[in-house]
Amino acid sequence: MDDLIQKLSAQLGIDADTANAATGQAMAMLKNKVGGDLFEKISGAIPGAENAAAAATEKANESDAGVMGALSGMASKVFGSSAGEAMELDATLKSAGLSADQMGGFANTVIEYLKDKLGDDVLNQILAKAPMLKNLLN
Repeated sequence: MDDLIQKLSAQLGIDADTANAATGQAMAMLKNKVGGDLFEKISGAIPGAENAAAAATEKANESDAGVMGALSGMASKVFGSSAGEAMELDATLKSAGLSADQMGGFANTVIEYLKDKLGDDVLNQILAKAPMLKNLLN
């Protein structure tokens, strides 16, 4: 996963800690949304993805995520599930240190990285189960 962190740092102009935190948050959300079998493919192709997801989940459990969960739940009810998921992802990436202007570039870079490592078929399966990623694409 180090090469993804380096790529994100260079392309977005962010430090490695921010890139690492945002990537961990993204991996945790992917693990939650795509399920175990599909996430096994991700973690098999990206060494460190499982540990990054676990660390991000642990950190989120220690923080006050209740308000964001309630807001994303309300947005899901009013606007549909992908609106709530997009709101949750947006807040998660902001908490990791990304600005709104950096989120599209972050999503594009991570998706391209997943495509390179896993191929189109697996990427399409991921995007079908995690459509909120499409909302961030430039």
